[in-house]
Amino acid sequence: MSSTARLDTAKHIAAQALAEWGLLTSTDDDAGNSWLVIRLPQSADASPSVGVPHVVLYVFDPFGDQDEVTVDRAPTGPLDHWCAVSVDSKGAQRPLISRPVRQLGNCVEAIADWLTSPQG
Repeated sequence: MSSTARLDTAKHIAAQALAEWGLLTSTDDDAGNSWLVIRLPQSADASPSVGVPHVVLYVFDPFGDQDEVTVDRAPTGPLDHWCAVSVDSKGAQRPLISRPVRQLGNCVEAIADWLTSPQG
């Protein structure tokens, strides 16, 4: 970990919780937003955009004025929520779970369940 990495960011907190379940994460971003990409270890060498089911996870404030999707800051806002979106092998995205930041464990469990369930 670089000396500039912050241990309190959503990225670090979620990656650590997901690693305890044996789930790999990588970070992706676009247009000022950032999110974690979560996949099973056997798909680690495959790009998630190439037919590999995966989940994206980020923090957002569902009641805020900003359209922020991020894992680059600490999840400390009073209304911050974790949001997970599943992406199947055809690239179809579906909401998986959204919970207040104190309920990260529920999100991690839902992600693990989805990734380990047969994808039809």
